Amino acid sequence: MSYRYKKLIPLALVLLILGGLFFLPLKVPFSFQSMGLLNPAEKWIIRTDLDGNFYSELKNFNSGVIEQSTSYRFERGDIASLYFSKNISNNASINKGDTIGILSSRLVEDRIQKLESQMVVWNQQLQSQKSGEKEAVVEELRQKLVFAQQQFELTKKNFDRSQILFLDSLIAREKFESAETEFLTAKTNIEIAQSSYNAVISGAKPEAIRLVEEQILASEKELQFLKETRQKYVLLSPMSGKLVLNQYLPKEIEYMSIIDTTAFILYAPVKFHYRPYLSYELKVDLTIPGTDQTVQAEIFDFTEHVEIISSNQVIFVKARISDPPAALIPGLSVKCKFAGEPVTLREYVKRTLDIFLR
Repeated sequence: MSYRYKKLIPLALVLLILGGLFFLPLKVPFSFQSMGLLNPAEKWIIRTDLDGNFYSELKNFNSGVIEQSTSYRFERGDIASLYFSKNISNNASINKGDTIGILSSRLVEDRIQKLESQMVVWNQQLQSQKSGEKEAVVEELRQKLVFAQQQFELTKKNFDRSQILFLDSLIAREKFESAETEFLTAKTNIEIAQSSYNAVISGAKPEAIRLVEEQILASEKELQFLKETRQKYVLLSPMSGKLVLNQYLPKEIEYMSIIDTTAFILYAPVKFHYRPYLSYELKVDLTIPGTDQTVQAEIFDFTEHVEIISSNQVIFVKARISDPPAALIPGLSVKCKFAGEPVTLREYVKRTLDIFLR
């Protein structure tokens, strides 16, 4: 045998051995990796947009569905405020139905106050029109009108002065708004006092009595509507969980959120080439950043649409962590390893070539 052929013997032996391995019952693990994002099982948020409108949203990350969405829109020129309950603190435990806070509309509150005052006057006016008024009552109402006029002049001067100081940035907004409220209240009081006085000195006809009764009925309906609206501004937690305060987003302000961390949902992008090898039986191991600790997740869903990430076509795998350790937090990015049952060496090579040569 020539020297040239002798050199090919080792290569032939290696190829023979490798070829034989394909037919041996030897099995090797088949796995692949990805980076995933952790979300809580559920999350309820209170946000505001750049126009000052508030809205709440309850998202179920398990199903991927927004289960509840409420918009609290206020009229142009209104002043809306958010007040948290006194016992609210960051990382506090919240139960379903707990009062988190309340949204307040200045226009609604002012209108309720005015209607309640008018209702008192109109009811008094109705009674006086039906029964007539004594001279002492007329004099009492005249004195109330004089006093209301004096209060109006005083609060008007204070409001005018506060407005000038506020525009010159010499006093705080709260002080200016307080002066404005006193002025508006005094203005309402003088209208009420004038109306009451005019009613008792002019006498009343049946038509006038019916008019007052209609005004009372209309005001009662409007007052009921406004109070129902105010009640809807009370923020009740739709779920139990942990309270998180003051997370600032690029275009919106997330004032607060309540998260359910009794379970976590993993969203992991997987290259579409791995789609034929994905199954619910795959084991998913997560590595907690900065530690050697691993956590196992259970796959329960695959997305049915493809997205593009870094020029790669991917689908998303959703997996559940039912008993998460304290080290896991929402929004954490984790390394994921997907591993199935061991496959033969022949199948392993076939899958590898199929993935990387496509």
